[in-house]
Amino acid sequence: MISKKFQSKITKEGDVEYATEKWNVADAFMKIKVLRLLVLLDRYETMSQYGTEELGEEIFFSSNDIAKRRKDALYRLCSTLKQLLGNVSFAIKKRDDVFIKDVVKRIINVENFLSDILTSKQNMITKELELTINEDHFNTCFNILRNIKEQTTILLDKSGLIFRESDEVNLDAIMQEIIEGG
Repeated sequence: MISKKFQSKITKEGDVEYATEKWNVADAFMKIKVLRLLVLLDRYETMSQYGTEELGEEIFFSSNDIAKRRKDALYRLCSTLKQLLGNVSFAIKKRDDVFIKDVVKRIINVENFLSDILTSKQNMITKELELTINEDHFNTCFNILRNIKEQTTILLDKSGLIFRESDEVNLDAIMQEIIEGG
Protein backbone atom coordinates (compact mmCIF):
# COMPACT_ATOMS: atom_id res chain seq x y z
CA MET A 1 0.00 0.00 0.00
CA ILE A 2 1.45 3.32 -1.04
CA SER A 3 0.77 6.35 1.09
CA LYS A 4 -1.43 9.14 -0.26
CA LYS A 5 1.64 11.34 -0.31
CA PHE A 6 3.21 9.18 -3.02
CA GLN A 7 0.11 8.07 -4.94
CA SER A 8 0.05 11.23 -7.03
CA LYS A 9 3.62 10.60 -8.11
CA ILE A 10 2.99 7.11 -9.48
CA THR A 11 3.01 6.64 -13.19
CA LYS A 12 1.87 3.63 -15.15
CA GLU A 13 3.73 2.02 -18.04
CA GLY A 14 1.92 -1.01 -19.38
CA ASP A 15 1.10 -3.15 -16.37
CA VAL A 16 4.01 -1.95 -14.25
CA GLU A 17 3.55 0.79 -11.68
CA TYR A 18 6.50 2.54 -10.15
CA ALA A 19 6.98 5.43 -7.77
CA THR A 20 9.10 8.39 -8.77
CA GLU A 21 10.25 9.03 -5.21
CA LYS A 22 11.85 6.88 -2.56
CA TRP A 23 9.49 5.10 -0.22
CA ASN A 24 9.47 6.18 3.39
CA VAL A 25 10.01 3.02 5.41
CA ALA A 26 10.64 4.69 8.77
CA ASP A 27 7.65 3.10 10.47
CA ALA A 28 8.53 -0.42 9.33
CA PHE A 29 12.21 0.17 10.08
CA MET A 30 11.41 1.27 13.63
CA LYS A 31 9.17 -1.73 14.25
CA ILE A 32 11.54 -4.32 12.83
CA LYS A 33 14.98 -2.91 13.51
CA VAL A 34 14.36 -1.13 16.81
CA LEU A 35 11.14 -2.18 18.55
CA ARG A 36 11.70 -5.88 17.86
CA LEU A 37 15.19 -5.68 19.37
CA LEU A 38 13.93 -3.80 22.42
CA VAL A 39 11.40 -6.59 23.00
CA LEU A 40 14.13 -9.21 22.56
CA LEU A 41 16.35 -7.37 25.06
CA ASP A 42 13.63 -7.68 27.70
CA ARG A 43 13.20 -11.35 26.83
CA TYR A 44 16.95 -12.07 27.07
CA GLU A 45 17.19 -10.12 30.32
CA THR A 46 14.51 -12.34 31.87
CA MET A 47 16.04 -15.53 30.47
CA SER A 48 19.47 -14.49 31.76
CA GLN A 49 18.08 -14.22 35.26
CA TYR A 50 15.88 -17.32 35.35
CA GLY A 51 16.71 -19.53 32.37
CA THR A 52 13.09 -19.35 31.21
CA GLU A 53 10.68 -16.64 30.17
CA GLU A 54 7.61 -17.75 32.06
CA LEU A 55 7.10 -18.80 35.64
CA GLY A 56 6.79 -22.57 35.89
CA GLU A 57 8.69 -23.38 32.70
CA GLU A 58 11.72 -24.37 34.73
CA ILE A 59 10.11 -27.71 35.56
CA PHE A 60 10.64 -28.73 31.93
CA PHE A 61 14.41 -28.16 32.07
CA SER A 62 17.26 -29.75 33.99
CA SER A 63 19.53 -27.59 36.11
CA ASN A 64 22.19 -27.96 33.37
CA ASP A 65 19.71 -26.73 30.76
CA ILE A 66 18.76 -23.75 32.93
CA ALA A 67 22.43 -22.82 33.41
CA LYS A 68 23.14 -23.10 29.67
CA ARG A 69 20.03 -21.09 28.79
CA ARG A 70 21.04 -18.34 31.22
CA LYS A 71 24.52 -18.14 29.71
CA ASP A 72 23.17 -18.18 26.13
CA ALA A 73 20.66 -15.44 26.96
CA LEU A 74 23.47 -13.28 28.35
CA TYR A 75 25.44 -13.73 25.11
CA ARG A 76 22.32 -12.80 23.13
CA LEU A 77 21.79 -9.76 25.35
CA CYS A 78 25.27 -8.56 24.29
CA SER A 79 24.81 -9.19 20.60
CA THR A 80 21.31 -7.68 20.54
CA LEU A 81 22.51 -4.54 22.31
CA LYS A 82 25.27 -4.13 19.71
CA GLN A 83 22.81 -4.76 16.89
CA LEU A 84 20.37 -2.20 18.28
CA LEU A 85 23.11 0.42 18.61
CA GLY A 86 24.21 -0.28 15.05
CA ASN A 87 20.65 0.07 13.77
CA VAL A 88 20.09 3.46 15.39
CA SER A 89 23.55 5.01 15.21
CA PHE A 90 22.63 7.04 12.11
CA ALA A 91 19.71 8.65 13.95
CA ILE A 92 21.58 9.52 17.13
CA LYS A 93 22.56 13.13 17.59
CA LYS A 94 26.21 13.87 16.88
CA ARG A 95 26.90 14.84 20.48
CA ASP A 96 25.94 11.29 21.51
CA ASP A 97 28.29 9.52 19.06
CA VAL A 98 30.86 9.21 21.84
CA PHE A 99 28.27 7.48 24.01
CA ILE A 100 27.64 4.82 21.36
CA LYS A 101 31.34 4.13 20.85
CA ASP A 102 31.88 3.93 24.61
CA VAL A 103 28.93 1.60 25.11
CA VAL A 104 30.01 -0.74 22.32
CA LYS A 105 33.48 -0.94 23.94
CA ARG A 106 31.84 -1.79 27.28
CA ILE A 107 29.74 -4.52 25.67
CA ILE A 108 32.80 -6.02 23.96
CA ASN A 109 34.64 -5.87 27.29
CA VAL A 110 31.81 -7.81 28.97
CA GLU A 111 31.80 -10.33 26.11
CA ASN A 112 35.48 -11.01 26.74
CA PHE A 113 34.61 -12.22 30.24
CA LEU A 114 31.46 -14.21 29.49
CA SER A 115 33.31 -17.47 28.93
CA ASP A 116 34.15 -17.56 32.66
CA ILE A 117 30.49 -17.51 33.71
CA LEU A 118 29.77 -21.19 33.25
CA THR A 119 31.94 -23.99 34.58
CA SER A 120 31.52 -27.70 34.11
CA LYS A 121 32.51 -30.54 36.40
CA GLN A 122 32.07 -34.25 35.98
CA ASN A 123 30.38 -36.01 38.86
CA MET A 124 32.73 -38.88 39.70
CA ILE A 125 29.91 -41.08 40.96
CA THR A 126 27.24 -40.60 38.29
CA LYS A 127 29.71 -39.62 35.53
CA GLU A 128 27.30 -36.82 34.58
CA LEU A 129 28.51 -33.39 33.57
CA GLU A 130 27.33 -30.67 35.96
CA LEU A 131 27.16 -27.07 34.75
CA THR A 132 27.44 -24.31 37.34
CA ILE A 133 27.01 -20.56 36.99
CA ASN A 134 29.52 -18.40 38.85
CA GLU A 135 26.76 -16.16 40.24
CA ASP A 136 29.06 -13.33 41.40
CA HIS A 137 30.74 -13.08 38.01
CA PHE A 138 27.42 -13.53 36.22
CA ASN A 139 25.78 -10.74 38.25
CA THR A 140 28.65 -8.36 37.55
CA CYS A 141 28.33 -8.89 33.78
CA PHE A 142 24.53 -8.91 33.90
CA ASN A 143 24.33 -5.65 35.86
CA ILE A 144 26.68 -3.91 33.44
CA LEU A 145 24.55 -5.04 30.50
CA ARG A 146 21.33 -4.06 32.26
CA ASN A 147 22.78 -0.60 32.90
CA ILE A 148 23.79 -0.30 29.24
CA LYS A 149 20.28 -1.32 28.19
CA GLU A 150 18.75 1.37 30.41
CA GLN A 151 21.17 4.03 29.15
CA THR A 152 20.48 3.01 25.56
CA THR A 153 16.73 3.29 26.06
CA ILE A 154 17.19 6.78 27.51
CA LEU A 155 19.38 7.72 24.53
CA LEU A 156 16.77 6.42 22.07
CA ASP A 157 14.09 8.45 23.78
CA LYS A 158 16.30 11.55 23.91
CA SER A 159 16.85 11.17 20.16
CA GLY A 160 13.11 11.01 19.49
CA LEU A 161 13.15 7.35 18.49
CA ILE A 162 10.73 6.21 21.20
CA PHE A 163 8.60 9.25 22.00
CA ARG A 164 8.29 12.25 19.74
CA GLU A 165 10.67 15.07 20.61
CA SER A 166 8.03 17.78 20.89
CA ASP A 167 6.98 18.81 24.37
CA GLU A 168 3.34 18.83 23.37
CA VAL A 169 1.37 15.61 23.54
CA ASN A 170 -1.71 15.61 21.35
CA LEU A 171 -3.89 12.95 23.00
CA ASP A 172 -6.64 13.39 20.40
CA ALA A 173 -4.20 12.65 17.57
CA ILE A 174 -2.78 9.64 19.44
CA MET A 175 -6.26 8.26 20.09
CA GLN A 176 -7.26 8.79 16.46
CA GLU A 177 -4.14 6.97 15.31
CA ILE A 178 -4.98 4.05 17.64
CA ILE A 179 -8.56 3.94 16.35
CA GLU A 180 -7.33 3.90 12.75
CA GLY A 181 -5.05 0.99 13.57
CA GLY A 182 -1.75 2.77 13.35
